Amino acid sequence: MDTQPFVSVICEYNPFHYGHEYQIQQLKKEFDKVVCIMSGNVVQRGTFAVSDKYIRATAALNCGADLVLELPLPYCCASASDFARAGVFIAEAIGSDYLAFGAEDDIETLMKIREIASKKEFSEAVSRIIAENKNISYPNAFSSAISEFLGEEYAKAVKKPNNILANEYISSLSGRKTKPFAVRREQGFSSSSAIRATNDGEKMLSLIPEKSREVFESVYLSDFPRDMSKLDSFFIGTLRNIAHEGKVPQNIYSSPEGLIQKILSACVKVSSFDALVAACTDKIYTSARVRRAVIALVFGITTDRMKQDPCYTQVLAANGKGREILKAVKNEKSIDIITKPVHALSLGNMTKEAFLFSKKIEDVVSLSSPVPTPSDEGKTPAITK
Repeated sequence: MDTQPFVSVICEYNPFHYGHEYQIQQLKKEFDKVVCIMSGNVVQRGTFAVSDKYIRATAALNCGADLVLELPLPYCCASASDFARAGVFIAEAIGSDYLAFGAEDDIETLMKIREIASKKEFSEAVSRIIAENKNISYPNAFSSAISEFLGEEYAKAVKKPNNILANEYISSLSGRKTKPFAVRREQGFSSSSAIRATNDGEKMLSLIPEKSREVFESVYLSDFPRDMSKLDSFFIGTLRNIAHEGKVPQNIYSSPEGLIQKILSACVKVSSFDALVAACTDKIYTSARVRRAVIALVFGITTDRMKQDPCYTQVLAANGKGREILKAVKNEKSIDIITKPVHALSLGNMTKEAFLFSKKIEDVVSLSSPVPTPSDEGKTPAITK
């Protein structure tokens, strides 16, 4: 393995903005190499990314990343805990000394929350709160339990977007060689959600760094910005077929029977993905939870598949320093590293099957591009000196 410490970041870059650039700049002050473990073409909140994974990876490379690896499907559209677990697994598999993440609070606050949350009595408190409040979601029950144990300020901390994932990263890192490294999030930057909320490609481009903008501009109106609504008929039609079969699918990830029944009941009354999500969102099920459930139901993502550790990651972009890391981990065999998609077909059965499952979904997702393509087949990593 490479003897010089390096840091990894689990990310989405949807799109790559000034806050991401700032984070990499801060990490470069502490580490010689920065590896980005980036979501594929579907992201954690249960939507399609604004552009193809290779485009987003190239933007990261241009803005300071040394190596961009894929957090593949289905892990990239999982709950916070499974998203973090899979990303941490890849980070340690490639020998990362540290895992960096953005957070709204300091590492001491996050570690204290995680310490309390790992206790048996805390889990019992969460279960009690859920039992006493039938219409409460798990995140709200978790926050209420934190308030009981640590006070209201800590309860507010666990609700902050970056802190939610940060706490899951810290939990997943427990007992591993890779150590946590928090970068305090600067509030002055527009967030990815705020940038996407403009719903205008040119406006989005004006809100991101120049070296990132150049990459997205190069595919503007051909692959950026992608529009999930272009697949409304696909999602609703598939769900209506499932509903008419009259059988509730079993073992669907993050989808208790009550939620599946709610989705299948609503799908015959609406005509769009967003309308379906709105109809099924309530005090128990957040909109992100519903979106992930719909994707899992439509594409057949099971709990068993999600609970397995990733068996591969794919190289999306690399420079000279990134290639040094790849060379160092090449013979470790703790995870398959795919440099070209075609190579996946010659690997072991488990990796081949997992890769083809992911590709099946991404071939559909590619139809959300402004100019739909048959598939993402034939794309290769961005490699620079």
